Amino acid sequence: MTSERQEERRGAILRAARRVFVEMGLHTATTHDVARAAGVPVGSIYTYFADKDELIWASILAANKEETEAVLRDMQAAGTVRERVARALAGWYAYTIEAPGVAACLAEVWADAARRPLMRDIVARRRERIVTVATVLFTEGVAAGDLRPGFDVATAARALANLLDGIVLERLEGNGEVKLSDVERRAWLLFRS
Repeated sequence: MTSERQEERRGAILRAARRVFVEMGLHTATTHDVARAAGVPVGSIYTYFADKDELIWASILAANKEETEAVLRDMQAAGTVRERVARALAGWYAYTIEAPGVAACLAEVWADAARRPLMRDIVARRRERIVTVATVLFTEGVAAGDLRPGFDVATAARALANLLDGIVLERLEGNGEVKLSDVERRAWLLFRS
């Protein structure tokens, strides 16, 4: 098999794994479920991934990378920092809150992070992607004069990541629908301090 074909198969397995883990949950889903969804023999999974944890890790990080890149592309089309933050929040909302099963899957990863190193790595990398995007946005906002001089970029970026994680938990609590407008309103409270 050519390396191009191997990469195609690996990509198909990763996309199928993400779908299966989100739909069934990390603990319920098996590598057999992923293989069936990818249309490959289960042994093919172990050609690319040592075990189920590594498959979970790789599939979630690949999805997170794709989503982050899509959000970054969309943000670039906006002008002011406020418009760019609004686009970033809309992208995050679509991929995390509106997408069925994603919030629950994320909560499973968080719950397992204390005991499973690869899950802990997913949590850390996901948070750092959010913090990095926010840091770039806020730094550009200060430079453009959209945010006040002296704005604490590092603290605001981490606060935004924490806020978004809290919104995921709120969504899971089921206390009504979390609307994008509510997410935007809460995010803008960070800029008032």
